[in-house]
Amino acid sequence: MKHSEESGAEPSLESDTVGRSPAVGTANWSRWIAPAGLAVGVVALTLTLVQWFHPLSHGHGSPSFSDQQVKDAKTSVCGAYTTVHRAVTINTHLQNPPDGGPIGPLAVATSARLALYGGGSYLRDRLTKEPATPEDLAKAVDSLATTLENLAVNYLADVPGFVQDPLRHNLDGQLVDIDGRCK
Repeated sequence: MKHSEESGAEPSLESDTVGRSPAVGTANWSRWIAPAGLAVGVVALTLTLVQWFHPLSHGHGSPSFSDQQVKDAKTSVCGAYTTVHRAVTINTHLQNPPDGGPIGPLAVATSARLALYGGGSYLRDRLTKEPATPEDLAKAVDSLATTLENLAVNYLADVPGFVQDPLRHNLDGQLVDIDGRCK
């Protein structure tokens, strides 16, 4: 070592490793790479097969729920639907009050729009809180919520009746469908 310091040359690796080749340390480490990779692959394959044959959920990725949870969720969502249906029916059929002045028609229109938009939002909120809702009912109620909100926003934007007519027709069919699902 003294000789390399005196000559100004850098010390060599060979002198620091005390007679071992630098490849020896690398060879010890690299021989474990293939078995470790194989072990990780086997674990991943095992977990995949377990998930495949014993999924944590049923259907399309939805969690498993007991029959009682499904029944309770359906009761809750159908109760919310009934309330929204009633609110929409009452508030979209209000008549302008006699002697209501210029505010009367605005108040009636505001009530209808609020019932529509608020009803759609309320139904979506209920669906979020009731994840055990049967999938067919959840889809029907979500679709109804979209229709209610679209109608409300279109009324607020003063969209012409010919644009609203298909939505109103669709709404009628959705109400009949959900009435049947909630029996």
